Amino acid sequence: MLDTLEMLEAIGSDASLRYASTVELTTVLEAGRASDALTAAVASGDSSHLAREFGNIKNFSPQVTQQIFVSSDID
Repeated sequence: MLDTLEMLEAIGSDASLRYASTVELTTVLEAGRASDALTAAVASGDSSHLAREFGNIKNFSPQVTQQIFVSSDID
């Protein structure tokens, strides 16, 4: 999984990979020995392949609110 995350980071930070065609990116991933799930996700355009690699864990949005308390004198 770490290799997959590193490859996704590399794709995101390299414009030539980020804007590459599906065929070009699939070729690069195969040459870089990317995981089968990442290669399949790119080739098919279906991110569910990655969900299986990452364990089908549902990510919930944090329900945190940040409040700023300002002390003021009320007369």
